[in-house]
Amino acid sequence: MWFRLRSAAGLAALLVWCGSAAAQGDAGLRQLQAAIQANSAERVRASTERLLAGAGNEQDLLRAGAMLAGSDRLRDAARVFEECARRFPASFEAKYNLALARIGLNDVEAARKTVASMTPAGARETAARDYLEGKLYEAAGRAQEARTSLERAYRGNPGEENYALDLGLLYIRSSEYVPAIGVLEASLKRHPASDELALELALAEALAGRQADAAAVCRKLIAQDPELGTARVIEAFSGCMRADYVACRAAAEAGLGRPHPNPYLHYLYAEAMWNSDSGERTKVLDELGAAVEAMPGCTACLLLRSKVLEQGHQDGAAIADLTNAVAADGQLAPAWYRLSVLYRKTGRSAEAEEAIRRYRALEQSQVNGEIESFRRQLLGNKDSQTSR
Repeated sequence: MWFRLRSAAGLAALLVWCGSAAAQGDAGLRQLQAAIQANSAERVRASTERLLAGAGNEQDLLRAGAMLAGSDRLRDAARVFEECARRFPASFEAKYNLALARIGLNDVEAARKTVASMTPAGARETAARDYLEGKLYEAAGRAQEARTSLERAYRGNPGEENYALDLGLLYIRSSEYVPAIGVLEASLKRHPASDELALELALAEALAGRQADAAAVCRKLIAQDPELGTARVIEAFSGCMRADYVACRAAAEAGLGRPHPNPYLHYLYAEAMWNSDSGERTKVLDELGAAVEAMPGCTACLLLRSKVLEQGHQDGAAIADLTNAVAADGQLAPAWYRLSVLYRKTGRSAEAEEAIRRYRALEQSQVNGEIESFRRQLLGNKDSQTSR
């Protein structure tokens, strides 16, 4: 009985591997479940203490820890798993869950010690330990070792959905979209009902240039769950990237009409309007203002707003946005080029020369800036390395 710690994209969530405690557990488990359902911190704490003080068997303690982890009470879950591992030192599941909880709590050193104490029996447990080692390497910023361990875990147990999700996400963060698609498509065949796999696949496809495929996946997900905000972002992005600005605007507008929309939708809505020559310059600036306010480091937002500002003869404001863009990402060649033009236009010759020098040094190796900006905004800045 293991629980799964999901850290995928902005897809952080806890999924529990356990049956109904009320149906199969003892009175202590039923009390804990009732306390969790009532969202009573005091009752949860009291129920947890009673379970820890009692003579619960291994399975009951594992179920209790999984219930606590599934309700985002990782610290309490770690205490229960730690007690289970102490009472039943041969329990691989207890140590696995304890290590995973400690990783979730960012207690990396304690998690590492727990993993070192694990003795796997068979391929499934070996793959599980490889997975934990991969998560520890990720936490330490050791990307190559993380990749090796997560690939080994996936090969050892390709049927485990979480291994595919984390390996796919690692590939996406490394801009290796084709390998990510391969892993995620194979796993989705094994788990056709998984929204998480479908959403991550859509992201990989959108970033890889398979925008029509990505949009189709997103529309299917949205039909099943209209509140799946990340799917709306990917659908809108896919429309803009294939220059279907009508589709991009429609998807962004639909997403912005939902409660608590992803702020990147403001940028995509503005991009669709700008590129379709809608003439709604004020509306474009309003949307970009909302995007930048929520995401100050959004380089695509700053680049687009600088163009709109320059068109309105607001060269100083355009330069300010471009300066902020290169401060956020010094490798952004288009921003350096446009800075050189605006600096020269405003009589700042020395700065124009430096900007064009920076541009020329970067242009040969420049990747698609909009794709990289979108990936970073959706997944965070753990690059070098998806909320609903």
